[in-house]
Amino acid sequence: MNNQEDQYAPTFLQSAIGEPLRSEQRIHEFFPRVLSRFDLLFIFVAIVLFIPNASVVQATQGAGGGTYIYWVIGAVTFLIPGALVCAQLYRFMPVDGAIYVWTHRALGPLLGFFAGFCAWFPGVLVPLATCDSMISLIQGIGVENFGPRSGWLMVPWQEGLFVICALVLVGVLSLLPLKAIMRAAKIIILLYLVGIFLVGLAGAAWLLAGHAPRVSFVSSTLGLSGQNLVLYGVIVLALLGIEVPLNMAAESRKPDAAMPFLRWGWLVVLFAYLLGTFGVMVVVPPSQSSNAYSALTAVHLVFGPLAATLVGCIFVLFFFTTTIIYNLTFARILFVSALDHRLPPSLAKVNRFAAPYRAIILQIAFVILITFFTYFLAPLLYAINNSSLSLQVYNVSQATTTIIWCISMIILFLDLPVLLYRFRSLLAKKRDQLLTAPWVLYLAAIVGGIASLLGIWTTLTQSWEPDISNRDWAVYVGVSSLVCLVIGLIGSAYPRLLTSLNEQTAAARENARLYNELSIAYEKLNQADQMKDTFLTTASHELRTPLTIVQGYLELLGEMEDADLETRRSFLTKARRACDELVLLQANIMDASRVKFDAAALVFNSIPLKETVSSVVDLFEPLIIQQNRQVQVDIGRNITVWADETRIKQVLRNLLSNALRYSPYETPIRITAEQEANESMVRIHVIDKGAGVPPEKQEEIFEKFVRLERDMNGTIRGSGLGLYITRQLVEAMNGRITVESSGINGEGSDFSFTIPIAKKAQTRPL
Repeated sequence: MNNQEDQYAPTFLQSAIGEPLRSEQRIHEFFPRVLSRFDLLFIFVAIVLFIPNASVVQATQGAGGGTYIYWVIGAVTFLIPGALVCAQLYRFMPVDGAIYVWTHRALGPLLGFFAGFCAWFPGVLVPLATCDSMISLIQGIGVENFGPRSGWLMVPWQEGLFVICALVLVGVLSLLPLKAIMRAAKIIILLYLVGIFLVGLAGAAWLLAGHAPRVSFVSSTLGLSGQNLVLYGVIVLALLGIEVPLNMAAESRKPDAAMPFLRWGWLVVLFAYLLGTFGVMVVVPPSQSSNAYSALTAVHLVFGPLAATLVGCIFVLFFFTTTIIYNLTFARILFVSALDHRLPPSLAKVNRFAAPYRAIILQIAFVILITFFTYFLAPLLYAINNSSLSLQVYNVSQATTTIIWCISMIILFLDLPVLLYRFRSLLAKKRDQLLTAPWVLYLAAIVGGIASLLGIWTTLTQSWEPDISNRDWAVYVGVSSLVCLVIGLIGSAYPRLLTSLNEQTAAARENARLYNELSIAYEKLNQADQMKDTFLTTASHELRTPLTIVQGYLELLGEMEDADLETRRSFLTKARRACDELVLLQANIMDASRVKFDAAALVFNSIPLKETVSSVVDLFEPLIIQQNRQVQVDIGRNITVWADETRIKQVLRNLLSNALRYSPYETPIRITAEQEANESMVRIHVIDKGAGVPPEKQEEIFEKFVRLERDMNGTIRGSGLGLYITRQLVEAMNGRITVESSGINGEGSDFSFTIPIAKKAQTRPL
């Protein structure tokens, strides 16, 4: 997905609008280009072509043969303008999320999110309707084969359980690769079209057999009667969804992949609806035509129950597939909104099949929640006839879908005129960016917007369900729509609320950060002040002693003019040793200040360990002889370490010097080494028989200016920097230093440190 073709390449209008949304730029990081022209056409058919709508139309018997005319009117006033407007917006911005992005760019982020919500929410209600269609078709299969008392899925809890199982399976399958889903979907949709053809063929066979049509072709009551307005509202619902495939526009393989379905898809859908309506109106008696499975009745009456069962199974499979496609296409709106931080960014995640799994799961969970209320709680709370519950749920949910979806279409029809007007001067110079003359596009937007408003009004005022009065219908559908719209408005305000909350929390976090930094700085200053006091105390104490010695011996030399040569030599020797101590103290202080710099400049080489240790021991030979000690070196000659020679000698000098200083005369000192278990490090031990180190002080003694209290009050002098420097150098050479001691006088201490074995060193067990 990192090919050059997958990089963001703005269209002419996208460049003119300015800074793109995050979703416009990054969508191909998540979704590959796998959709062909045929894929988008089949998605359009699955979204728009709900053949049971042809049976719902039959509930409005007053229109008679005029039903065909209303189908054409609906296509001319709504479907064709919708196709033209969507085609132009698609040319301007071929993006995932379609109406959400288009409205965001045309009318701003608030209306952009609200339009996206109004386009998305029906995608949650429609799966409930598709599952209800599956229930109605299964009931119809039972009725067509076993009569009205077959009783298939007639109890609400059975219907609810079926819907929940279907939704769970839909959710699982929606997480598979899109390419594999579309491969199977195209086969099922083709079978569905064949099934619709059989419904129409049943009507033709009925007439050829000499039967009169159940509804006369010439009977018609055109006009603005309530019955006809209901018919028009249902047709608008049937034709909704032309923009839905464009929710996945950026995933198409070719830039113009959506144009074939926008040009010709409406004709396929209109012809299929007319064919289905024809079959039902000609064959099915008016008393049965309002059933959601009346298409199966038409096939049964002409071709028999086996053909009706086969068509019913195909239709059930189609609606199951359609539910998957709805889930996928509408999940894109959630995904791009989350990618733009209009929703929680955690929703913008895909699985290994490039499926937006979090958005899909959220949608399925939401529909299951509605299902639970509809089929399990509602029958307990309200007196609903079990046999009519399924149809009532279907009609109310479809009506609510129509209203909210039409609102999104009104906003969609507004997007294009706004963009055309804002960029009229640029588009006048780039006429190739327009599909047709601007006045035609304006007219299509106006006609489509009026049709959407009329669809909302008729849907809200005229009941589709004989058992529900117009007044109750308006309450049910109106309240359902209002609740949905309030949710959408709250969602639209979410980014602003989140921004305000983020600003407040950001200020609180900044204050906390500043306070924390101030506390840390204060603590560091306090530590530095304490270290300064410690240093001054240590330096004054430790430097005073050798200085006093030097001063004392010099004064003695000045006063004892008659002292013999041996005495003078002894005084000078002791004064020189005191000067050496001063030099050592000064060197440690300098090393402590620059050890990190020196550590960064270490030069690593292969160092023969035993030779290096022996050379360090030789430096202390006069002191070892004077103290009558034995220093035992137990290191194999074949051990070679990877270290800086100067610094490892300094480490050994510091440890050996401490062992000589803090252990009694005539006690032995051992220096040993062994290979660690991981075979990449050598551990070197310097072991004495002195007073030891109390366990509670064994970590502390490696810090700056730290000395044991007994040593501070004793005769042994030091700066408290030797072990600190030693640890810094060992760690700079990728090692670690520790001490083991019981703290009991006479049991001594074991200072040990690790150092890497030289890369090509071949060692054998000692």
